[in-house]
Amino acid sequence: MSLEDKKEEKKVKQADIKEALMNLLNSSATGGNQFVTFSIGSEDYGIDIKKVQEITAFKDLTVLPNTPNYIKGILNLRGNVIPIMDPRVRFGLEEKVFDKKSVIIIFKSNSKTIGMIVDKISDVLTIDKENIEDTPEMAMNIDTSLLSGVGKVGDKFVIILSIDKILTNKEIEGLSSGKNQELPDSKEV
Repeated sequence: MSLEDKKEEKKVKQADIKEALMNLLNSSATGGNQFVTFSIGSEDYGIDIKKVQEITAFKDLTVLPNTPNYIKGILNLRGNVIPIMDPRVRFGLEEKVFDKKSVIIIFKSNSKTIGMIVDKISDVLTIDKENIEDTPEMAMNIDTSLLSGVGKVGDKFVIILSIDKILTNKEIEGLSSGKNQELPDSKEV
């Protein structure tokens, strides 16, 4: 077998593995929804796995001037420029210095690819629909309009983010065009 044939075979195998993993992650035998779960501080959060494109180790970002305080910079990921946000700032929580455990979750929000820095990835969990409750208004430190609910998994809770509400269409347009003077800061969300 020639070197080119081996390379082609390796590409096909990698594509097959990726497809098999995505099929596995997108399937649910119990009729529940699957969520990528992660930690921000002491809280566990989750986002719909169907919105997640990639999870990557934290990398140095290119900081852009005149961007909202929750946008920490941009990342060049295989030729794609992706704005990276810090949900701690967006949620009005205390900022932290990112470390080797920090990761970036790349996801789609309103047709725009965005990254979000989290403290650490936890797991992929299937949460049955009957175990997801509406968000209690008074019990949260963050704007509950950014949440889709709270999932119960055993004796712990997972705060489920509504990814399409993390940034408004106006904010996404501002990021795309480079115009952000009209964007609200994290306290106005």
